[in-house]
Amino acid sequence: MLDDNLDDLLDARPSERERVKVEHEVIHKAASHPVRRQLLREIDAFGATKAELLEKTELDENVFKYHTEFLINGDFLDISEGRYFLSDKGLDLLANI
Repeated sequence: MLDDNLDDLLDARPSERERVKVEHEVIHKAASHPVRRQLLREIDAFGATKAELLEKTELDENVFKYHTEFLINGDFLDISEGRYFLSDKGLDLLANI
């Protein structure tokens, strides 16, 4: 019986409260990091290519990749036809930083 309860706990989805807490943590991490704020500002509402962003930010390629992947995974950033664009969530974040 203990195994069944453990399986139920492992399979359980996070509560709404836990989901919101995690979402707020991701938003805080995105907004509080200077490189991520810089990327959001440079991309702005019009988008930018990787080359444009690397030139404007002077970031190392690996640092750029790490932070853009964080923003993509957090649903702040999208890529379309070789350009980075802020999602609605990214635009909201930009308006508040």
